[in-house]
Amino acid sequence: MIDNIYIYLAMLMLFAAGILLPCLTNSSPKVTNILSHGLSLLGCLAIVVCSVEIFIYGGTTFSYSTGLPIGSLIIRIDYLSAFFLLALGVVGTATSIYAIGYSKEYYKQRLGLMAALYNGFILSMVLVLTVSQVAYFLIAWELMTVVSFFLVNHEYDKTANTRAAYKYILMTTIGTVFITTAFLILAVAVHSLDFQLLRGTALTDSMRNIVFICALIGFGTKAGVIPLHIWLPEAHPAAPSHVSALMSGIMIKTAIYGMCRFFLEFLGVGPAWWGELILFLAIISSILGVLYALMQHDLKRLLAYHSVENIGIILLGIGAGMVFMSNNQPALAGLAFVAGLYHVFNHAVFKSLLFLGSGSVLYATYTKDIEHLGGLIKKMPYTAVFFLIGAAAISALPPLNGFVSEWLTFQSLFYLPHALTGIIPQLGSIILIALLGLTGALAATCFVKAFGVTFLAKPRSKHAEQATEVTGSMLTGMGFLSLMCMGLGVWPQWMLSILQGVLSQYSGLDVSNLFIPQWHSVAFNIQQANGVIAMPVIVGMLLVGVIAAVIAYNFKGVPKNVEGETWTCGIVPNARMEYTATGFAQPIRRAFKGLVRPKSNVTANKLLNPYHGVKMELKIEVTYLINQWLYQPIKKWILLTANFIRPIHSGNLQLYMGYVLGVTVLILMLGVRW
Repeated sequence: MIDNIYIYLAMLMLFAAGILLPCLTNSSPKVTNILSHGLSLLGCLAIVVCSVEIFIYGGTTFSYSTGLPIGSLIIRIDYLSAFFLLALGVVGTATSIYAIGYSKEYYKQRLGLMAALYNGFILSMVLVLTVSQVAYFLIAWELMTVVSFFLVNHEYDKTANTRAAYKYILMTTIGTVFITTAFLILAVAVHSLDFQLLRGTALTDSMRNIVFICALIGFGTKAGVIPLHIWLPEAHPAAPSHVSALMSGIMIKTAIYGMCRFFLEFLGVGPAWWGELILFLAIISSILGVLYALMQHDLKRLLAYHSVENIGIILLGIGAGMVFMSNNQPALAGLAFVAGLYHVFNHAVFKSLLFLGSGSVLYATYTKDIEHLGGLIKKMPYTAVFFLIGAAAISALPPLNGFVSEWLTFQSLFYLPHALTGIIPQLGSIILIALLGLTGALAATCFVKAFGVTFLAKPRSKHAEQATEVTGSMLTGMGFLSLMCMGLGVWPQWMLSILQGVLSQYSGLDVSNLFIPQWHSVAFNIQQANGVIAMPVIVGMLLVGVIAAVIAYNFKGVPKNVEGETWTCGIVPNARMEYTATGFAQPIRRAFKGLVRPKSNVTANKLLNPYHGVKMELKIEVTYLINQWLYQPIKKWILLTANFIRPIHSGNLQLYMGYVLGVTVLILMLGVRW
């Protein structure tokens, strides 16, 4: 056994070296690329080792006196921290390998700065997950925000990227205000900044409610919960693809980590309406997230909206768990939290895989617009297979990992009506299950569109036609995550055992005998519920189906293959005859026109020859109701207020001195109650 302190310090030193070395090797982009991302790879492997050590030998705590008035720096790595660190280590390992090949595109675009920020980004997330003191946690939280801001704005010559970066830092700064408020209320109540002493027992019910709301808004902003999500669909596509994978796969999960700290550790069991509020926000995020994803043609923007959807699925498990806790049903609460946290890890894996796949498409074709792609399965076969695995996993298809966590989420929601009182809440919980099923169906539809329009049929542009497979390091990173998707699906028991250890330390949850220890299945048996699903059986059924199809196909002998163009009434088929992303999504767009409110813009370009007719172009714009109903009025109010205040800023020094004198007199009058 190696002392976790030394592993932790080695980890920090590796990332620190990855930050500093690009400054010394900036004259050689190739050396900078290999050294900086090699160090980040070693650092991520150290994160995995540190997490495994915690799960085997238990948590560790150590402190360092900084001499600052805010107190000593306290590092605590318990099972909850180790779980999120493990997700960071796994995803960071894949993205670091991938970045070695992908970063070649940035040899003339400030590669050294990007590589240093990349290492700093991972380091800041490590600190967020391990610092156990309020002041230093907030410093680490802001460091993570600032570093990711610069990564989002790395290609600042693009106006859209700069706009996305500033919207991101504005929203997350507002979230930080609420997080700070929640922490300060707790810290004042217990007279300590140490996480281990922050318990809400000293608070009144009204103050606990305020802390809950502040934590939900603060961390919900970083997580991308609707209606606080407006930064996410713009910031994630703007960042370099391996950074997008980390932002979507891990960074937004640090908000889930913060919620778990507050809801399980600091506040403990609360009233049922806490969980009901989270369930409401969760299902809204799930439905609108996947619906807006279906409307997108930008591949990375599509994936970003799916992050909103999957955060909703995670919060469905957490919200249901909090409802069960408030009704003294610890076993069901444990099942719901296991479902939520399992989906945290699964989403980190398959969403990172999909972002890396989209980065490979961008690397090979120089476009993210799927309307300009097509036919890439022949040009990039390995990337196509890896993207297909990620698409099947996020669509919750067996035997991949997304299926297991969503199945557990459904199982926990099925018993939610028993924990609620009143016909309206019970009916609402039933509708919740139906809406989650609708979310899954829409997600599958969306990725049929994403994969089909991108990789199948014929190329619709010269870039797609000239595309070639990406480099070995990029394929290795995607291949590693693909194996994780399959391993977490076929053999889920190891992750369930980890989650039992993570959740066993919290009151209100009973996970001691929740799952039957069978390596090959997910099986639980508790008083209110029981269920079993054997993944090898599912794999076996799929294999039997494939074998039966092969036998049936070859029953009368293998037919002679004749290659030729598809018959289209004597016309040679071309890319203009294919399904487009706009056409594929049209039925969904019509069915949900009350929510997306599409606006069609048809342009007719008349040709010189009247016998050839006209060329029609159709563009669809989707209305984002939350922006229209919430953020646009706020923006209008801020601008009106600014215009009203503007005359006060005259630039006259004497007038400013008069303002100061007037405020001073007013304060003195109020101070002496005159």
